Amino acid sequence: MRESKSNTPGQRRRAVRGANAVVMGVLLVLIAVAANALMSQTFWRIDLTENQIYTLSEPSLAAVEDLDEPVEVRAFISPDLPAPFHNLSQDVADLLSEYEAASGGQLSFKIIAPEDSAESEEAAAGFGIEQVAIGQQSESEMSLRAIYKGVAFIKGDQSEVIRDLQTTGQPELDNFEYEFTKALLNLQRPEPRRVAFASGAGGPVAQPGFVQSLEQVFSQLYGSLIEATTYDLSGGELLPEDVHALVLLNVQGDVSEEALFAIDQFLQRGGSVGWFQSSSVVDEALQRQLMQQLQQNPQFAGQLPTMRKRFESNLIELFSHYGITLRADTVIDRERALSFSLVATPQGLARVSHPGSFSITDIDTSLPFMRGFSTMALPVPSSLVVDEALRGKDGLEFHDVLRTSPGSTRLPSPPGDMSYETFMEPAASEEPGPFVVAATAQGELPSYYSDNPLPQGRSESDLVSETQAGRVLVVGSGDFLGPQRETGFDERLAGLGAQFFLSSVEWLVQDSALSEIRGKAMPRLIGEVSREQQRSIQFANIVIVPCFFALLGIYMMGRRRRRKEALSQWMSSGK
Repeated sequence: MRESKSNTPGQRRRAVRGANAVVMGVLLVLIAVAANALMSQTFWRIDLTENQIYTLSEPSLAAVEDLDEPVEVRAFISPDLPAPFHNLSQDVADLLSEYEAASGGQLSFKIIAPEDSAESEEAAAGFGIEQVAIGQQSESEMSLRAIYKGVAFIKGDQSEVIRDLQTTGQPELDNFEYEFTKALLNLQRPEPRRVAFASGAGGPVAQPGFVQSLEQVFSQLYGSLIEATTYDLSGGELLPEDVHALVLLNVQGDVSEEALFAIDQFLQRGGSVGWFQSSSVVDEALQRQLMQQLQQNPQFAGQLPTMRKRFESNLIELFSHYGITLRADTVIDRERALSFSLVATPQGLARVSHPGSFSITDIDTSLPFMRGFSTMALPVPSSLVVDEALRGKDGLEFHDVLRTSPGSTRLPSPPGDMSYETFMEPAASEEPGPFVVAATAQGELPSYYSDNPLPQGRSESDLVSETQAGRVLVVGSGDFLGPQRETGFDERLAGLGAQFFLSSVEWLVQDSALSEIRGKAMPRLIGEVSREQQRSIQFANIVIVPCFFALLGIYMMGRRRRRKEALSQWMSSGK
C-alpha cells in the first residue's frame, strides 16, 4: 500500500516546525507576563533615558517610604487630550505607580476625569482645581478647550494641591516628580526652614524688592518648605533661633564686630553660612565721575565700562579661621570662554569671546546640591585657598566644589574694569591654574574667638556652651545671579547661576532633596570624560560587545544543531 500523503516526511517536518513555532510563541508570552509581574513586585525597571526621568530619585523614595500616615492622590485629568498632552494621563499614572510601589501600601492614587460626572467636578473644585484653557488644532480650525490637569495629595485633614500641572508634552522637560515629591514633603514637615539674607552691608540685598522677589521664588519652588527673610548685620543682634542658614551676597566692605560675633556664634550652634563674593565691587565715586563725563559727551553712551575697586573686608579674616580664604584676585580662562561680548573697535562693534566667562567642569558631584551639574560658569571669579592643616583635622570635612582647568589664569590684582581689552593681553604677574573658586567646610568649626578677643561688652558667658556641627560655603563670585554684559555672562549662563544659587541655599538649610530631583530637568552640557570612563568605554566596545555577539552566535548554532539532530531521530523512528 502507498503511504498516506499526510504521513510524508515533508508534511511531518512542516508539522514539527509549526508546533515548535506555536510552543515558542506561547512560551515567550508566558515569560514576558512572568517577567513583568516579577519586576513589578520587586520594583525593578530599566530606565535608559539620560536623566533617568522614569526612575524615582533617592529623595523621592525616601519621602514616600517615610510616610507615617496613608496618603491618597487624586489626579483630575480630562480625557482625550490633544497632542502634545495626549499622554498626560498615562504619564501621571505611570509615575504615581512608582510612588505607590515604593510606599509599602501607604500611598494610593486615582485618575479621575471630572467631565464624567458632576460629583467629580465638584470634588475638583473642592480642592481649588479649575479648568484651564489649552489650544487645539484640527485640519480646518484652531480653538481653545477648557480642561482639568490638577493633582491633590491628601493626608488626613491636610492636602497639598497642584492646581495646574505644568506640561510641555516632553517627558524630559516635564519634571512631575519634583512637584509630587514637593507635595509629599510639604505634607510631612510641620515647620519651614528659614534662610536669612544679610542686609545692612550693601550688595543686592539692599536693592528694593530683592528679598520680596526671592520670597515669591521660594514659595513657587518649595511651597512652605523653605522661607526667605532678612537679617540686619548692622543691628548688633544675634541671629534668631528659627533661622537655619545665613546668606552673605556681595557685601561692600567691613561689617561690625557685633556682626562678626553673631556669625561666629551662629555657626557654633550648628547654623550654616553661605558667602558669595566677587573680588571687586563697583567704585561708586569713580562711577559717578564717569557718568558726569558721559553727560558732557553723550556720543560715548553704552561704551563706558563699570568701574570697580578691590574688595576688602574683615569677613576675609573671619572665614579664613574656618579654613577657607577668599583671595581678592581674578581668575580667567582664555581657552574655555563660553560666551561673547560686544567690543567697540575702529571698525565698529565686534563679538569676541570674553575670558572672564568660562566653563568649569571639575565639579565635586559627591555633594548632593551639585549632582545635576555637568558644567558651571561664574563671571570673573576669585580664587580660594583651603587651609591644608584644617583639612586633615578630625571632625572637619572640606570639599573643593568648583575647580578651574589647568589652562586658567590668576590675576593677583583685580582690574579696574571688566572690559575685554583688560584681559586680552597676558600680564607678567599671571599665574597658571587650576584654582578652587567654590569650597565648603562642615563639622565642628573652630570659633573665631578662640584666637581673637571678644567684642567690647561681650564676655565668656555669651559664647555658645555646647557647639554643634555647622556648614560654610564660600563662592568666589556674587555676580552670577544676573547677566553681566561686560564679561559676556549672558541670560543662559545667569539661568545656570540661579540654579546653582538655589541648590546651594537648599544645602545650607540641610535639605537638598528637591535640588537633586530638579537636576533631572537641567540641560546636560558636554563635559570632559575621565580617563577611567574612556578606558571603560573602550573595553566595552573592544571586548564585551564582540564577546556577547560571539556567545549569542555559538548558542544559536548549538540550538540549531540540537534541533536538527532531534528532527532526524524523530524522522527515523517514524519510518
